Amino acid sequence: MYKIPVFFSHQDLATIGPAEAPPLSSEQQFVIRMFKEIKNVLLFPRTLPHINQFSDTRIDNIQTIVKASYGTAAVLVEPAVSSFAEPYNPFSQFEPAMAYNNNHPLLLVIQDTMTESAGGVWGGKGNLVPFGPLVWHSRAVSVDEFFEGVTWKEALFNWASKVRNHYFTQTGQRR
Repeated sequence: MYKIPVFFSHQDLATIGPAEAPPLSSEQQFVIRMFKEIKNVLLFPRTLPHINQFSDTRIDNIQTIVKASYGTAAVLVEPAVSSFAEPYNPFSQFEPAMAYNNNHPLLLVIQDTMTESAGGVWGGKGNLVPFGPLVWHSRAVSVDEFFEGVTWKEALFNWASKVRNHYFTQTGQRR
C-alpha cells in the first residue's frame, strides 16, 4: 500500500512550547502525535518549513504544497509566544482556506483555549459551515485520551476515506 500525500498545517513547534526540548509542552506533544496518527492511516503528511521569508514566497510555497496534496489536516493550539497581532500566525487561517479553495477534504482540530480568539475557518464564536473543527479540551483531556477517543478516530478515518476518494478521482486510478 502506498501513502497518499496530504498537507499538514500547524504552528512552528518552537512557538507552542520550549525551543529546547525535552520536556515538550502538551501542545507540542499534540502536534507530533497528530502527525503520527495521520501516518498510521497510510497517508503521507507533508509540512512547510517554518522560516522567516517574504510573505509572497511563503504563499507560493503553500500554493505548491496544496496543489501537490489530496487533503489537508490543520491544527491550531495555543502558542507560548506570538509576535503577531492575533494570538496565532495568520497562516493558520490562510493554509486551510487555500486547501478548501482547492477542494481538499479538511480535518481541523483546535485547542479549546483558542476557540474564542480564533475566527475564520476556526469558527470563533460558532462553527462556520462547512468547517466545524474538532475541539481538544486540553484542561480535561490529555493528549493520549484525545487520540484514543472515538470522536478522533471517527473523524480521522472519515477524513482519510475522503482523501483516498479525492485521490482516486483526481488521478483517475482505480481502487
